[in-house]
Amino acid sequence: MTSITWVKRLAIALFWLALWQLAAWATGNGLLLCGPVEALEALGRLLPLPAFWESLGCSLGRIAAGFAIAAVLGALLGTAARTWPLLSEVLSPLMSVVKGAPVVCIIVLLLVLLGSSQTTIVVVALVVAPPFYVAVREAAAARDPGLDEMLKVFSVGRWRRLAAVRWPQTAPFLRAAAGSAAAMAWKAGVAAELLGLPAFSIGEQVYLAKLTLDTPGIVAWTAVAVAMGWLSEKLAVALIDALGKLPGWWLDRRVCRAGALGPDAVPSRPGPIAVDFEGVSKGFGDREVLQRFSVAIAAGRRVALMAPSGAGKTTFLRLALGLEAPDGGIVERTPGPLSAVFQEARLMEGLTAAQNLALVAADARELRRSLGILGELLQGAEADKPVSQLSGGMRRRVELARALAHPSGLLALDEPFTGLDDETRDRAAAIAAEYLDGRTLLLATHRARDTEVLGAAPLAVPFGT
Repeated sequence: MTSITWVKRLAIALFWLALWQLAAWATGNGLLLCGPVEALEALGRLLPLPAFWESLGCSLGRIAAGFAIAAVLGALLGTAARTWPLLSEVLSPLMSVVKGAPVVCIIVLLLVLLGSSQTTIVVVALVVAPPFYVAVREAAAARDPGLDEMLKVFSVGRWRRLAAVRWPQTAPFLRAAAGSAAAMAWKAGVAAELLGLPAFSIGEQVYLAKLTLDTPGIVAWTAVAVAMGWLSEKLAVALIDALGKLPGWWLDRRVCRAGALGPDAVPSRPGPIAVDFEGVSKGFGDREVLQRFSVAIAAGRRVALMAPSGAGKTTFLRLALGLEAPDGGIVERTPGPLSAVFQEARLMEGLTAAQNLALVAADARELRRSLGILGELLQGAEADKPVSQLSGGMRRRVELARALAHPSGLLALDEPFTGLDDETRDRAAAIAAEYLDGRTLLLATHRARDTEVLGAAPLAVPFGT
């Protein structure tokens, strides 16, 4: 933060303190409104007292417990509601009541049921849970389905998806929720304490100050609660930011381990995969892409689709990969791992090129191979840059390296050299041909030169119009 910003903030704070002092002078009654000096003196008297720290610690424990319970519960309910729409409908009235009901009314009801100490925890949980519930649901709604398809094709495991993809996608939403919920937790928690008066609490101390008409003491305790809300917000956001860096750290560890392997560490090579289309029909709305089409693509065969844009080449590849279901007929594929370069970019923008490769690599051998291929394709040290900072052509080559290195029996390339100039395109195609390793190739392209370099024979497909 620059010195100019600090000066501006200090000037604003002094303005409001001066306005407060003027209002206190105008009131002329310290019992009604004390000035900032009196409040500061009261805080100075409180700080050395053991009762001050005991009350602050007990309030912090109760509010922190309610916040933690709400964060976990809200996130779990948000995930479940996104997975099962019926649950979302069932929870909707409850969330509306919790968000709309006056906090004081909820506190009074809970005091009758639970007692003072438990009421503080439950009230904080009820106030904090909805923001986390909404945050997780919004994160799920904003999820990129293209990334999910890529993870499916590359057979990335559930836990790796959760740690390296779902968490980075959800963290910004949780960060925003935590920022607002932390201050809300302290407001609701102190209000519950003020009504319930649990022993050793900020609420109890405010009530005692009220009984003795200690206005500076009330203001001092209020300032403590506000400060704790601000501090809690900063800590919650900092914790989520720190946790958000863990996936990158873990992927970097995978990259380092892969770099330490010797040249003889070569991933296993599965056998090629055969694909059979039997009477397949596929359409979208009034447009029919394929109509009762049949073809048998033998294992290890290299075929190219060279129809015009929009004819249905991508649909053909998606059917072969199992990402689309035919409207009629059957698509059969012999079992085995798959890999692909999709028509649109399927990269984690916040990760580096090397981290994107580490995300899908099944083991260190595959990752070492993909890093080597990427080095050949990029001809420079770009693997440590976030992909968001790479050009479209470089990003394309990251995806190509990922697909070539994955030990698959079928490789689908959908316009894999888009964004490359002719010279770079030819070199990338030659590198791709070198690493095909006998697997089945399905290539969608507009350029005959690509089919020549990759040794792919044109496949006659009666695409619709």
